[in-house]
Amino acid sequence: MFYTMPKKIQLSPSLAKWTLFSEESVLLVAGLNELRLLPDWEQSELNHNMLHTLKRAKALEIPVVDYSYQQDIQSLMQLGERMTGRKQLIISGLISPQLKPLLSHLKSITDKVCLVDDAIQLANQEQHIQWVENMTQQHVHHMNSHTVARLWSLSAPKEKILSYKGILLAVAEQLEIDPETDLRQYGLDSVAMVSLIGLWRANGAGISYEDFEQNNSLRQLFHLLKAEF
Repeated sequence: MFYTMPKKIQLSPSLAKWTLFSEESVLLVAGLNELRLLPDWEQSELNHNMLHTLKRAKALEIPVVDYSYQQDIQSLMQLGERMTGRKQLIISGLISPQLKPLLSHLKSITDKVCLVDDAIQLANQEQHIQWVENMTQQHVHHMNSHTVARLWSLSAPKEKILSYKGILLAVAEQLEIDPETDLRQYGLDSVAMVSLIGLWRANGAGISYEDFEQNNSLRQLFHLLKAEF
């Protein structure tokens, strides 16, 4: 099912002239639940590139729409809400026959649509290259996941990049820690948890061991501790 992502030289150069800005962007992640059910998803290049883009979006508080093909009406409503006040739609994920005609509708919402060209999945690499070329001729922008993440970071307000949350999530991304994943899956044991709780309580936090167990991801911990101050 999964194929090697085309190299930049295999894709038609983008004809779009606009630049990505984090404060203008909305990330549409299509068919993620369907992709997760496929064999070899965890080891796929697609998963790595999609996760890289998704982590950067979350770190910079860029709205993310999880577009489900099983709940397309609800997904479209959520997209409309997220696009309020924003003009750039960034697309990654599973490009199914359902999504292709939907792009015409999306282009009526905004003329600034960009494909993350190494974080999309079609039937095979040949169709991938051809579809990107077709979209290019329709003046749909495209760039790879690293370029998207870099442009988002370069355009992000300094207060987000250098905030406690921004630094925390940036470091987590470099260490390949998913901010949404239970930290115990990365080897954090009960001894380490007790040590961290002691550190935080000594600095005024009212966190308990039970709180930590129920809020065991980086993002959950951040919101829990932030609420105390």
